[in-house]
Amino acid sequence: MAADDYTPTPETARLFSRYKRARELEKQLLAEVKAAAPAELHAGATAAQLAGLTGLSDEVFRRIARAEGVERRREPTVGKLRPDA
Repeated sequence: MAADDYTPTPETARLFSRYKRARELEKQLLAEVKAAAPAELHAGATAAQLAGLTGLSDEVFRRIARAEGVERRREPTVGKLRPDA
């Protein structure tokens, strides 16, 4: 049951505040990374390389590459786009 007079301890309030700032920064940086990715993909970076540099998944960069029309280096090996599907 929630209490109307809840107040976190100062330590917990600092922790929650730090986390909120980190999430806000992550959202800002994610937008910047997604804006920079197309140029890097067109310059020859692979989705796996960008994923390794950012900690995001390969699929994030594969989707950007498809949306930007970046030429594939190899045929897909899984999913409906593979040649024998």
